[in-house]
Amino acid sequence: MEDGFHSYCDKVCSLIRRPSAREAARKELLAHLEDHAAVLEERGIPADQARQQAVESMGDPYELGRQLDRCHDPLLPWLSRLLAVSACVLFFFGFMIGLIHTTGCFRHENFLLPASSLPCWPMETVLAGGSVNGAGKVGGYTIRAHEAALVQTDDTPSTPAHPEVQISVTISHWQPWLDNLYHAYVPAVWHDLAGGSGTVNIVETNSTLLASRWCLHLEDATPGSRRFSITLGRPGDQCILNVFLDEEVPSS
Repeated sequence: MEDGFHSYCDKVCSLIRRPSAREAARKELLAHLEDHAAVLEERGIPADQARQQAVESMGDPYELGRQLDRCHDPLLPWLSRLLAVSACVLFFFGFMIGLIHTTGCFRHENFLLPASSLPCWPMETVLAGGSVNGAGKVGGYTIRAHEAALVQTDDTPSTPAHPEVQISVTISHWQPWLDNLYHAYVPAVWHDLAGGSGTVNIVETNSTLLASRWCLHLEDATPGSRRFSITLGRPGDQCILNVFLDEEVPSS
C-alpha cells in the first residue's frame, strides 16, 4: 500500500503548479497518511486496510489538489519579485532625483552643499568674472576649486568698499566621524606674475556632515593683475589653485 500513498500524492500534486509548493505538499501528505495509518493499526485494523482507509479519508485527490493549488498560487512569487524589483527601481530613481535636485535627505543642510556662487555676501557686487582650476589634498581633505570673481565689497563703517578677488572652494572627506577641516589651521598665500604676494583670508560660508565651503579673499591683490596662484597648506601637504580674471584688478 506504500505505492497507494505515492499514487495518491502524485494525483494531488499534479494539480499544484508551483514547484516548491508541490514538493512541500507531497512530504506533508505522505507524513499525514503514514500517521493516520499507524493510528488505525494501533486500533487493531490490519495494515493493508489501515492504509486503504487512510487514503480514502483524504477524499478526492483531484479536488484536494485544486484546493492546494489555489492556496499556493504560482503568480504570487513572481508578483512579489516584480514588486521588489519595482521598489528597487523607484528607490534608485528617487535617490538620483534627490541627489541631483538636493531634496529629501539630500537637502543642503544634511549632506550636500548649495551650488557655488559669488560674491560670498549678498550686498557685494561682481565687477568681473573669472575662472579657477586646481585640486588637491591638504591633511587628507580634498580641496576643489569652483569659481573666481572680482568683487566690489560692501561699504561698512570699519572697512570702506574696495575691489577684491574671491574664490569659492569645497573641502570634503568621506569619514563621517571626522570634523570638517578648520580653515584657521590652513596657511594660505597668493602670488601674481609680477612677483607680488600676500595672504589669503579664508571664511567658511557653508558646511555639512562631509564637506564645507570656503570663500578665499585675496588681501590687497595687486592692481593691474589678472592671474594669481594660491597655495593652501604647508610644504609637502599643499594644494595650488590658479586664478584667471576676465579683467584686471583696479586700484582701490
